[in-house]
Amino acid sequence: MNANKSISIPVKYILEQSWKAYLSKNDVTDYQRKEVEKALQCYGSDNGCFVYYCSTCNEHVFQSKGCNSRLCSHCGKRYTDQWSESLSKSMFKVPHRHFVMSVSNVLWPYLRDWNRMKVYMDSAILAFNEFFSLIVHQDISVGVIVILHPFGKELGFRPHLHLLITEGGFTKNGTFKKCSFIPANGFRKKWQYEVLKNLQKCGLPNTVANYLYKKFPNGFYVWLHSRGRISHPKAIGNYVGRYVRHPAIADSRIYYFDGKIVKFYYINGDEQRKEVTMSVDDFISALIQHIPPPQFKMIRHYGAYARRAKRKFGLLPLSSIKQLNLSSFGFEKLKYCPKCHTLLQYVAYCPKPPPKGLKLKSGLIEWISENFTKLLP
Repeated sequence: MNANKSISIPVKYILEQSWKAYLSKNDVTDYQRKEVEKALQCYGSDNGCFVYYCSTCNEHVFQSKGCNSRLCSHCGKRYTDQWSESLSKSMFKVPHRHFVMSVSNVLWPYLRDWNRMKVYMDSAILAFNEFFSLIVHQDISVGVIVILHPFGKELGFRPHLHLLITEGGFTKNGTFKKCSFIPANGFRKKWQYEVLKNLQKCGLPNTVANYLYKKFPNGFYVWLHSRGRISHPKAIGNYVGRYVRHPAIADSRIYYFDGKIVKFYYINGDEQRKEVTMSVDDFISALIQHIPPPQFKMIRHYGAYARRAKRKFGLLPLSSIKQLNLSSFGFEKLKYCPKCHTLLQYVAYCPKPPPKGLKLKSGLIEWISENFTKLLP
C-alpha cells in the first residue's frame, strides 16, 4: 500500500500478511500467539454467531462474534465503551480526580517482569492512602482505580499509570472526608518512596534506588490536570474510557505498508506530528510486547473501591448476572434490522454460522433449533 497519508491500514491486515513469516524467525510466548490468532479470526466463520429475527422482513439476521483480542481495534473500542458504562454505575457519588504517574526510564528494564508491574500498580494506593491521611489529619481509605499503560505513542515500552481518585476518603465509621486540595507536587516524593521501596523488595538493587533518590530530589512524575476534576460518575467513565483496553496503536495512525516496512505517526506533547518507520518484524515485536500474561489485571481497584470495601462504604457492586450480556462474548449488540431498521428480536447464539447455501426458512429454523446455545439477552 502506498504512502497516501489519508489511508488507514488495519493492524489485522499487517498481521495477516506477515505473522507466519514473523513466527518462523522470532520466539513468542503462548499467550502472545493466542492474542494474535484471536485478532486474525475476529468475526470469522469459526467464531460462531448471534441470531436475531426481524418481524417486518420475516427473516433471521446473523452477526458473527468478535475476538476480544487486545490487538483488535474494533473489539477494543467495544470493550472500552462497555467498561465506561459499567464504571459510571459503580462509582461513589463524589468528585474524582484524574492523575497520571510514572517513574524514571532507569526503572523500565526492571518493570519488564509482569510480577513487578503489579507491585508498580500496588504502590500507588499505598502512597495515596497515607498522603491523604496526613492532609486531613485522620486515617481514611481513598477510592483509587489504577489503569496500567505499558506503551507510549511510538509503541515503545513506557509503563505509566492513569488513576481515578476520589477527592478524599472514608473514615472507619464510613463517613466521607472531603479533600479538595491535592498538592500534586508534594505527592511526588511520596510516590517515589513507595515505588522504590516496594521494587527493592522485588530485587531492585539498593545502588539503583539511591541513585534515583539523588537524581530526582523532587520525586517522580505526577501529573494532575488543572481541569481534571470530574463531578458526575457518567462523565468520569467517558473521560477515562479512552485510556482503557485500546490497542497500542489505532489503525487510523498507520498510513503505509509494503510487506516489509510499516509507517505510522503520533502527536507528541507539543501537538506536533511525528513520523515513525519500522520494519514489519520490529512493528509486530513492538505490538506484542505489551500483551500481558493471562489473568494479569490491567485495571485494579484499591482502597474504598476494593471489592470488599465497596459494601462496607455503601456501594454495591454490579450483579455478575447483569454484566453477562452479549458484549461480554465479543459482540457489538445489533439492535435494528440492517434492511428495514425494525427493532430486532434476539433468538439464540450458535457456535457456528449456518451453511451459506441454507436459505429456506424451514431449513434455517431447523438448523437453529439443532445448533443454538441459549444465552442471556
